[in-house]
Amino acid sequence: MMNTGLDPSDALKLRKDQIDGDTIWGVRGKTGEEVAIPVSPTLQAALDSMPAHEAATVLASSQGAAWTYNGFSTLWHRFKSGLEEEGLIAPGLTLKGLRHTVATTLREAGLDERRIADLLGQKTPSMARHYSRSANLADKNRETMATLEKENARRAKIVKPVPEKRQTRP
Repeated sequence: MMNTGLDPSDALKLRKDQIDGDTIWGVRGKTGEEVAIPVSPTLQAALDSMPAHEAATVLASSQGAAWTYNGFSTLWHRFKSGLEEEGLIAPGLTLKGLRHTVATTLREAGLDERRIADLLGQKTPSMARHYSRSANLADKNRETMATLEKENARRAKIVKPVPEKRQTRP
């Protein structure tokens, strides 16, 4: 989920046949929006390291069966608790929160809301704004302010000639 931005329900339903080479093709369950998610090297490494199984879905339990939401959620809770105890993550991260993390990361990297919405399968950029609302934009705003400063300095150097009527005063 962290490498795709998929909603937990969509990730658990993702079928092997939806991965075509370097792209995951699917439809967002909640919105019906089509998604085309490139398979990053990190995601490919994770997919390559998964044990082979007979389930039609990408994610499967140790018995090789497709996960139920409750079963996966229970496993996630145990895994997450271990990470919290080790201080590797802050308490309170949820499966759905991983989707928000993807949106926030992309927003902090400077991507616009439409591109984020397209990746997440959201109909409107306003949903991407909602998902990335906790983004720390201080660094991006510094870049924006530097651009403004440069532009103001450039414009201050442009001196328009004063019309002749204004040059001579009685």
